Amino acid sequence: MRHQRGASLIEALVAFLVLSLGLVGMARLQNHLRLNADVARQRSEAVRLAQEDIESLRAFAAVSTAPGVHAYADIAAANRIENGDTGFHSNASYDIARVVAVDDGLDHKTATVTVSWSDRSGELRQVLLQSVIAALHPALSGALTVQSAVQPLKRVFGRSALIPPTAKDLGNGSSAFKPAAAAGIAFVFDNGTGELTSRCNVAAAVQTQDLTLAHLTDCTATGGLMLSGAVRFSLGTPPDAADPNDLALPLSVALSLSVGTDPSCTTEPKERVVAYHCVMTPVQGRWSGRSTVVPDGWALGSSADEYKVCRYSADQDGNGTVDRNAEHPDIYDEVDATLMQQNFLIIRGDQACPAGTPIKVDGDGPQVYADLGTVQHQP
Repeated sequence: MRHQRGASLIEALVAFLVLSLGLVGMARLQNHLRLNADVARQRSEAVRLAQEDIESLRAFAAVSTAPGVHAYADIAAANRIENGDTGFHSNASYDIARVVAVDDGLDHKTATVTVSWSDRSGELRQVLLQSVIAALHPALSGALTVQSAVQPLKRVFGRSALIPPTAKDLGNGSSAFKPAAAAGIAFVFDNGTGELTSRCNVAAAVQTQDLTLAHLTDCTATGGLMLSGAVRFSLGTPPDAADPNDLALPLSVALSLSVGTDPSCTTEPKERVVAYHCVMTPVQGRWSGRSTVVPDGWALGSSADEYKVCRYSADQDGNGTVDRNAEHPDIYDEVDATLMQQNFLIIRGDQACPAGTPIKVDGDGPQVYADLGTVQHQP
């Protein structure tokens, strides 16, 4: 009996079919790998193009594009569009569209850049980047790294220097202050910003140093700003601005506003000084006006038995004029923060307001003083 050797035709065909299916699977896998690699490379290129377009906006090259208008990444791309080309030359054609929107009331524009292309399979792909373009010149982009020449205000008792030093810390991020003459009112400040946040009712017998949260009732939120200072007296001949120790006369302080509403001033009479605190409601965060001393039982004038009001004032920034609100000008303009140490000196009417001690004259420039001087404020 003879034994069969080798493979039959059917077995060969089955083996060939299995091999063919494996080769087809490998071919499809290779195609998918190539497609995915292609898409990854195209997506990276699309992100780069979108980033370039966003950066051109940050450089103010095209930030003035009207809201809703489509533009292209650069001049070369725009020229290709005009010549009938749809985008950049590579294994894919990129369409780059930009939409610039203006947000009402905000000082910036919102830019949306969309890069579109079709991959090798014909499927549409997109990359979208959004950014906010502030109205800040690119030359100022490094401003945060420039050290300011202005010395920061030192914190008093771990809180803003704009809060009256005698205010009581309530332990909840705020401090309260009760002017002595304002028997039923206490002012509450934010410890971080120094902003006046509310006015509260308080019992007349409670002093500032004894205030607690329990003492504050019927609080009303307010965005008011405070103006504070002291009035001292120097009635000698000549008066001495550096050492005013005469007894204080009765007086009040008034605030006349050209911008702002509800001015209210209180005084704290002491033996040799009268402290004052004025609170007003700003308009759009600002107030403008003039503060004056109002005599009680005595008169302003230029004779020996009358009195003159001098204003402590200083050219803090050295520009030769008193033009900043913190320098205690004659008239405040556009004040947007609490002002402290806005002090006055009362002297005899026949005397001149004492100036500071000059220590240097810089050519034809302003005098430089060793101590704080005064200028006449009233009458």
